[in-house]
Amino acid sequence: MKFIKFIVPTILSVTLLLSCVQRDTTVYESTDAMVTTVKAEIKTMSMEDLKTLIDNHSEIQIIDCREDYDFILGHITGSIHIPRGLLEFSSKISNRRLKTLVIGNEMGSGALAVQSLELLKYSDSYLLDFSWFDWEETYPDLVDQGMGESVSAEPAKKESSGGGCGD
Repeated sequence: MKFIKFIVPTILSVTLLLSCVQRDTTVYESTDAMVTTVKAEIKTMSMEDLKTLIDNHSEIQIIDCREDYDFILGHITGSIHIPRGLLEFSSKISNRRLKTLVIGNEMGSGALAVQSLELLKYSDSYLLDFSWFDWEETYPDLVDQGMGESVSAEPAKKESSGGGCGD
């Protein structure tokens, strides 16, 4: 009898909790419609505001989610390259407390990246709401080329194990 008195309220509680969870089941007519909706729900930052943060040496992380070839041709100094399709799986960023700024392509990849970051509890995330070309033209001294420091040209050295068979 004690078992039934425990199980019935537990099952009712779990059922009640699960029925309260709402999932977004929105279906969009096009990618443009989806990006427009997302842009209305996320925070954005202007080019001038980013420049102010950089000038003030603020603690920020900038994610460039454009494709490799775009990043190689030019990117904001200090930005971290994580293509949009790999963002959720990347270990290049982990500090959810830092202000996280995202630049993407003209098709809206940055907006979708900010939405994903928010779902991953990066609550202080912003879309850099300007064109890469505008940044490059306005602040050429804050533009780097190539893949950045994360790519090493030297192969990793094998460490010796310090003894044992086969050394």
